[in-house]
Amino acid sequence: MNYTNIFEKNIINICVCRNKSLPLQQIIKTMKRLVFFSLFVTLVVSLSAASPSGTLPVLYIQTENNAPIVSKEDYINATYYLDAMGLAGYQSIGSASTPLTMEIKGRGNYTWRDFHKKPYRLKLSEKQPLMGMTKSKHFALLAHADDALNKKGFMRNQVGFELSRMIGMAWTPATAPVEVLLNGDYIGLYFLTETIRVDKDRVNIVEQEDEETDPTAITGGWLVEIDNYDTDPHVTIKEGDDRHDIWFTYKTPEVLSKAQETFLGDEMSRIDELVYGDKNSDELWQYLDMDALAKFYIVQEIMDNYESFHGSCYLYREKGDGEKWKFGPVWDFGSAFFREKTMYLYEGDVWHNHWIPEICKFPAFMEHVKAVWKEFYPQINAIYTFMGEQLTLLKSAAVADANRWPDYSGNRDLQKRINNVNTWLKNSVAWLNEQWKTSSNPGGNDNPGGNEGGGNNDGSLSEVISMHVWVNGQSVEYVVNQVDSITFAKKEGIVIKAKVPDFWTDVYVYLWDTDGVENGEYKASKVGDWYVYTYFGKSLNIIFKEGQGWNGHPYQSEDLKTDRSGCYVITQEGENKGVFNEVNCE
Repeated sequence: MNYTNIFEKNIINICVCRNKSLPLQQIIKTMKRLVFFSLFVTLVVSLSAASPSGTLPVLYIQTENNAPIVSKEDYINATYYLDAMGLAGYQSIGSASTPLTMEIKGRGNYTWRDFHKKPYRLKLSEKQPLMGMTKSKHFALLAHADDALNKKGFMRNQVGFELSRMIGMAWTPATAPVEVLLNGDYIGLYFLTETIRVDKDRVNIVEQEDEETDPTAITGGWLVEIDNYDTDPHVTIKEGDDRHDIWFTYKTPEVLSKAQETFLGDEMSRIDELVYGDKNSDELWQYLDMDALAKFYIVQEIMDNYESFHGSCYLYREKGDGEKWKFGPVWDFGSAFFREKTMYLYEGDVWHNHWIPEICKFPAFMEHVKAVWKEFYPQINAIYTFMGEQLTLLKSAAVADANRWPDYSGNRDLQKRINNVNTWLKNSVAWLNEQWKTSSNPGGNDNPGGNEGGGNNDGSLSEVISMHVWVNGQSVEYVVNQVDSITFAKKEGIVIKAKVPDFWTDVYVYLWDTDGVENGEYKASKVGDWYVYTYFGKSLNIIFKEGQGWNGHPYQSEDLKTDRSGCYVITQEGENKGVFNEVNCE
């Protein structure tokens, strides 16, 4: 029903009545109808308005005099309280009758400028352990509106941060989902996140004083960001390729003396000179911590975060002549999950990644990357358990958020989105493992092929394929160890295996959802003679195809619809038609 048209029609009626000099009673009668209709519309709108899901704690924020938050630079006064909603594992802080004081302002660049659902920075008046985090005054509310718009299941930062913790980065920001009411308005699902700052519980280094001049004091206590915006106070150097400037935005200290500015510029210029210098020299590693960089880089590669060395890229240095610059902590994964993983993050990107293309030419660095990868690789399956837990935690709040922000409602079906991320990650991990040649599998089993570097003798990838399916509301790991001799269990999840014609090379699956909407293309994992595809949901609609399918590579199977696991052999009958036949998996 178009309420606006009805409203306008009544206004016109009043005007017409007045112009015709009709009796006042008729005008009053029309006015009463209009007032009643307005009250009715208000009631309908209020009943249909989005509201918290009731499955997560709710953070209530009230700005002073209901002031809007319009600035990233200037805080405004506000009060807040956190209602745990009686949920186990959470603690309420403050209350509606006794709210606590804080300040709030906007944050971010692209996410602040281009989205209605805004991110915010919080500065509490007193330290509090919000959402079970270490007590602090400083937090961010990340909106992840771009994540919803791009249908990534709110998983980009969540997965990137978790991988950082898993691989053993020195510190990773804690984050927890909350639903937020701002000045009485439900503004959706947010992720309360620790901000990156020098602190004994965060980046644990000496806090260097502003405008310090003592040469012994300016060697450390540095926290800087390789930035993709030149608006914040920064030191600039010309990169060794002579085509790019690198902006180092300094976070600590915040105001530099001439001595501090010179020290920072000299350090970064010397690192740049060594990055573009002799690749067999070890001098670079007297300035950069190789292990911290390797871990940081591996996480970014798994996520294929092709902006990771372009912006929001942090480095820090402790005080002391012998100290090294360390990459980290991780922060923004807004450019993750966009591409099929067929290249390194710095190849074919739309953003220039500073230093890392050159650093990856150092044999010593790549040997260390492969050593860290070999140790980390058997643990990677834990990330899928984490994603299953996130699905359970967030799915109701994701629907409430979609109701509040229809323009960013891509995560309404959160299971579908997380399944897509699950598949993407597995393909990324498989591709990286193929490049870095580990012989160890997720789960700790050796590769069946037994050849150096792992895999089968024909060069195809051989690995344990696993998935997490939902059984009676619980996430259950389903591992396929011997793919050629498995009897599939009937569970709420699907594993499809397919043998394809010998002349097919790079095999992909193309997925539709249950509504017939195209949902993406994914490279299938090769295990022995079988291509394997795993799926979270209860029904699957795919084709197998060679190369890019219709885009110049027409070989493909017929549309395969199923609600259970199974094995299929595909035969090619004509250029544009492949026929599948289900076979016994034994």
